[in-house]
Amino acid sequence: MRLPLSKILAIPGVIGFAIFLYITYFKDENYALYMVPFIIYLIAVYFLQPAIDWWWYQKYPLDIEAPLRKIFEQKLPYYQRLSDENKQKFRTRVALYIEANDFRPQVIEEVPEDVKGIVAANIVQLTFGQKDYLLNMFERVVIYPGVFLSRQHPDRFHASEIFAEDGVSLFAMDHLMPGAIHANQYFNIGLYEYARVFRLTRPDIAYPELSENLWTNFEKISRFPRKKVEEFVGLENLNIWAVSIVFFFSFPEKFKTELPDLYQFHSNILNQHPNQEEPVIVPYEEAK
Repeated sequence: MRLPLSKILAIPGVIGFAIFLYITYFKDENYALYMVPFIIYLIAVYFLQPAIDWWWYQKYPLDIEAPLRKIFEQKLPYYQRLSDENKQKFRTRVALYIEANDFRPQVIEEVPEDVKGIVAANIVQLTFGQKDYLLNMFERVVIYPGVFLSRQHPDRFHASEIFAEDGVSLFAMDHLMPGAIHANQYFNIGLYEYARVFRLTRPDIAYPELSENLWTNFEKISRFPRKKVEEFVGLENLNIWAVSIVFFFSFPEKFKTELPDLYQFHSNILNQHPNQEEPVIVPYEEAK
């Protein structure tokens, strides 16, 4: 990643402050007053840093590093189907998401870059048809190496959850990665949790009431029995709408055949057909 504009703008402020600090300390204390403008300048840059960097990255788009791009090209079916132009948009959005969000490791020392990329890829895939794609209420991502206990589920080891009060999503790395890379073999907990976030951040949409009986259809579509999905996530009574979003993306052709009305509803609210190289139905400039 290249140096953010905010850090570039901070350099002259730091240099100016250092010069007058040196003069004040070694030459003349009367020069201390000249440090004040530089302090004010640096404080302003600090507080405006998110807006400055976001404007900069929109004007000069980021791209992901080569190793992550290779994973996308070899492992992510959704990305593989995109046109070259949409692949660039996808990578830019992933890079911006990584830049805009706070990734926090638990138990491990740091969050690997490929894990950050997969987290970002899930949310970018979900919101690829949206102009506002970051789901800003949730800007913190906590990554565990494996299943974990939490305040919400202190007696159940599980692989993922969201905590709306703090705007945080939590994932077990060893469950997150296979669900994204081998979506036809493992349940995608990344898409599942961000589908839940999508509903929380888009409360004005009239979502359909879905019956638990849909699990019969889901099993036909995915060959994932409900019990196996719940065991993989580590929790029971999963959000049926979020589960449907996972299968909408993981098995779009089968989903459209088995549940055509629900497929159309998802296509309308997400503004995309996930099985096409031009998935976006209405261009971003016109989409809500």
